[in-house]
Amino acid sequence: MNSASSALRISVVEVDLPEGLEGLLPALNPSTAWIREGTGLIGLGTAASAIAGGNDRFTQLARFWDSLLANSAEEAHTGPLAAFVSATFSADSRYASHLVVPEVLIRQEQNSSDTATVLIAAGSEGTDTQEVLGRHGLRLRGSGNDENEGGCAQLVAIGDGRELPVTRVEPGAQSKRQHLSAVAAGLSAIEDRTVEKLVLARDVVVASDGPLPVGTVLQRLAQAYPQTWTYLVGEVLGATPEMLVRVRGAEVSSRVLAGTISRSDDASGLVRDDKQHREHELAVRSLLDGIAPLTESLQSPAEPGVLELPNVYHLVSDVTGTLAADESGKLPGALAVAEAAHPTAAVCGTPTTPAAQLIAQLEAADRGPYAGPVGWLDAAGNADFGIALRGGVLEDQHRLRLFAGGGVVAGSEPEVELAETEIKLAPMLTALGLND
Repeated sequence: MNSASSALRISVVEVDLPEGLEGLLPALNPSTAWIREGTGLIGLGTAASAIAGGNDRFTQLARFWDSLLANSAEEAHTGPLAAFVSATFSADSRYASHLVVPEVLIRQEQNSSDTATVLIAAGSEGTDTQEVLGRHGLRLRGSGNDENEGGCAQLVAIGDGRELPVTRVEPGAQSKRQHLSAVAAGLSAIEDRTVEKLVLARDVVVASDGPLPVGTVLQRLAQAYPQTWTYLVGEVLGATPEMLVRVRGAEVSSRVLAGTISRSDDASGLVRDDKQHREHELAVRSLLDGIAPLTESLQSPAEPGVLELPNVYHLVSDVTGTLAADESGKLPGALAVAEAAHPTAAVCGTPTTPAAQLIAQLEAADRGPYAGPVGWLDAAGNADFGIALRGGVLEDQHRLRLFAGGGVVAGSEPEVELAETEIKLAPMLTALGLND
């Protein structure tokens, strides 16, 4: 575990965003992001950070966060200070789990028009706001003796947007034929009753002739899939439609997705499909079982709805509940709630342990942060943790490994499961300029 700073002081500036939150992205080199429907968070640089691994990776990150808050200035405890988190799917991954507090945090809330908050986290007093912003490609226009007087200063990007380089798709750990074989092996395990459901993913690598402009890729994702949560933490980025857990005080909620068909098919077929419903029901049940010990109440809909995205239809269930306080009145921390929920049957299988073992055997690739919790938490105890889906893992500035998977249950067909992965790879391939 490491940290760029053991204590933080923060300064806050209210700004206008004439370009909108997404409009800033192409000119920036963000370290973190969480955006949905034009609002959310963009982080630049690193003020404090930690890495963790193993079975207690969530606990390690939570301890670091608690220690950071305890040592930081009092104003950091009121809620504006936020950290971004990415946890690996598996405890034995060679990748690290990350907690990152950005040096600059741009936060735009829903219904805030063009107004946003800029938070600067530093290890000492006397921070020069313009100097810090300038290092990250931003400046305030209309502040101090600048030309615009009255109202908030405008936050604008200094440079121009970066274009996408030439990219190409290279093979991943498995060929399509090998993925078909893996699905067939999964179906054999289901027939033998080793598991009831198994989620198998495959990967492809996107290689580029120049450095990948992460800000541009994030903007393209956010604008093409506004109903999803566009994310970047550590080396993982994408646009997930699935909320693992959202915590607001004592209230907890989750958006469970399982059961998928292409938009070229009729959505009514998804509603009538017993196999899709069984797959979805297992995902909901695993989420409820995971977080029930931390709650005093949980509610889930009797029947799932249908979520319509640009490329797919999903069966969707929105779960809500109330967290249970301990004897001292303390609520469980957001990272503890995320740990209890992960992994759901939507990304692993049922039962969890044998499904995870089969994934390790059949996929032939380390998922890393793919399908793990990703999102943010703040000093007030609020948090959003999605599941890192419809995305990829940056291996270096020129290589991005993309992942996509599907749930295998009795009645699944390998060719159909392969086709589902192709559909789910499309958002990232398009954002990288490969389907234009």
